[in-house]
Amino acid sequence: MVAPGFKYNMPDTAAAMGIHQLKKIAGFQQKRELMAARFDRELADLPLILPARPADVGGQHAWHLYPVRIKPEAGISRDDFIVRMAEKGIGCSVHFIPLHRQPVWRDGYQLERSAFPVADAAFEAEVTLPLYTRMSEDDQTRVIAAVREILGA
Repeated sequence: MVAPGFKYNMPDTAAAMGIHQLKKIAGFQQKRELMAARFDRELADLPLILPARPADVGGQHAWHLYPVRIKPEAGISRDDFIVRMAEKGIGCSVHFIPLHRQPVWRDGYQLERSAFPVADAAFEAEVTLPLYTRMSEDDQTRVIAAVREILGA
């Protein structure tokens, strides 16, 4: 992020696809919920902090991402975890970069990372596992097996 603001524009083709995708939203939501619940069950015994469930925070979770935080006792950094997953052909992502690391806020307000140790620690440990509506059960099994192998379970 280099400047504060909003970006509301959308190409017509994206809008046309979006209108038709909205007709499928209930099915998409249900599938994502089932996949998130499976991740919750099968990763619960690992040194991870799993995402909060809707009952914990109120409302309905979109499950557009499945972010986990790797606990220090896992003995592996987030970045090394991502590399190991990539070696197994599984892409992971980094999301939720703290505002104090964004150039517009960092430079504009001379924000120092040392002033935000909790946000930095959470960011340095967080990785997003694959979760998408076309993900098959076999795909998810492969992701779970890779996570378990890397984290020594």
